[in-house]
Amino acid sequence: MSDTEIVYKERPGKPKLWLGVPWTLCAVLLIWSFGDAWLQDHELPLDAMLVLTPLFFGIASIPGLVSLSKRRYNAITLTSRTLRVGRHTLPVADITLNPPATSRGPRLLGGGYDVPVGMQAVELGGRGGEHYVVAVMNPQPFLAALTQVIAKA
Repeated sequence: MSDTEIVYKERPGKPKLWLGVPWTLCAVLLIWSFGDAWLQDHELPLDAMLVLTPLFFGIASIPGLVSLSKRRYNAITLTSRTLRVGRHTLPVADITLNPPATSRGPRLLGGGYDVPVGMQAVELGGRGGEHYVVAVMNPQPFLAALTQVIAKA
């Protein structure tokens, strides 16, 4: 196993789906409503278009932005030497599968504030007594790959 070989990779979130579908529905709704106004009055209500179009697309963007956030902060790449979660990187040699029972709360790796909806928390320990939490989509394959890499380290 080479040093840069990826043992496990997880990319949560589906930004194309969660931006594309709401934007398409929003565009269809706007075309239908303003097209109906054009057919009835033979003019477009520009004031309504200037207000409603950005408002609808802004609201329709929320699911996509959440999905992009999950992709940024909860992406996992495990190699034979490092575990990278979002913006945090840990050496595999410093990770244990037994989290310590500390009075201080665990540190969520990746940079987010909490484990997102649809993901599960996996608790890990550090050789220095650290307590980490990783948000994963599939805990069993992640733990199996991590156990294999830790055993070889």
